[in-house]
Amino acid sequence: MEFIVGNLAHIAELGQVKLAEDVGFTHYGAGQGPLHSSDPFQFLALAARETGSIRLGPYVMDPLTRVAPSVANSLATLHLVSEGRGFLGIGTANSALHAMGRRSARPEELADAVEVVSALVKGGRIDHTWRGETKAAQLLGPPDAGFFRTDPEFPIYIAAGGPKGVANAARYADALLYCAGPNPEFITLIRRELEKEVAAAGRAPGSVKLIGVTFFYRLRNGETWEDALTKGFGTTAPMGSAISDMGYLKKFREEIGADIVDRSLTAVSAVMGAPENVGAESHLDQWDTYAKGFDPRHMPFMSQELLDFWTLYGSPGDLLEKAQLMLESGLDGLSVFLYNPATARRDIADIGSTILAHI
Repeated sequence: MEFIVGNLAHIAELGQVKLAEDVGFTHYGAGQGPLHSSDPFQFLALAARETGSIRLGPYVMDPLTRVAPSVANSLATLHLVSEGRGFLGIGTANSALHAMGRRSARPEELADAVEVVSALVKGGRIDHTWRGETKAAQLLGPPDAGFFRTDPEFPIYIAAGGPKGVANAARYADALLYCAGPNPEFITLIRRELEKEVAAAGRAPGSVKLIGVTFFYRLRNGETWEDALTKGFGTTAPMGSAISDMGYLKKFREEIGADIVDRSLTAVSAVMGAPENVGAESHLDQWDTYAKGFDPRHMPFMSQELLDFWTLYGSPGDLLEKAQLMLESGLDGLSVFLYNPATARRDIADIGSTILAHI
């Protein structure tokens, strides 16, 4: 069973990676955003020296801001420094690119990048098209030269939320990262659609793991869902889920539930649409508080129904029950992304004591 914790790369917070290892997480993912976090590979290379068993990787990398052979080199270097503990989480990267005022990557661009990165980090050679030219690419040099470490079993995880993205995961990935809360019907739907795409890709049933990505807050005595927002994961957490899953939300609106889908899409449109919708002066102002806790501008678009569907919050007993329900509903692993760096160590410790210590 895989348990992944993710957080924006924060170079001053290396100690949280060792804490995550100590409480039982199997993977630590460093979120990537050129304008709103530290560089993930520098962060992870330093963290590798302070840990011994936890897997380390970008979470998630976008396929556009770095050329694919450069990403493969960084991954293979990390794999060497960490003595074989690297992994790749990659997706269309809504936040990283929207914060720059740019569009997300298209599924086709993601597929191209994954195909090249995967081949190179696994030690292969592949044609790579860049700036209108196609040339062969390979990480050169003997394996023991000490530049990097390739690995034919290097893990590739794809974050996706719609038909084309899930098809990419079914074709190229070891696991699909999919945003989901403690709703068994929704998880069953995603498992069903993933297995359809796995079959279409000619792979064996169950060969692509399904990892549920959610957001966490342990309620203290007397606290309510509002405290999960103001003291916990903040307001962009449920909206990050909804925008990631928009493809399937629209396709399966009635099956998922028209009310929760419409609430989610309305909130996404307001929070992540035009900057002026939330009183922002520009896209930079709009994204300045992303994954940094509570933003009061977003509160009018939040509701308990959204948190109940997309996030993992509650008392210790509630949290364990919900986590077990998610795993029993078809997940092969559970991932928590920490949307508030100021409380990351507290939340990692809480996840360890309420969930990991009992599963």
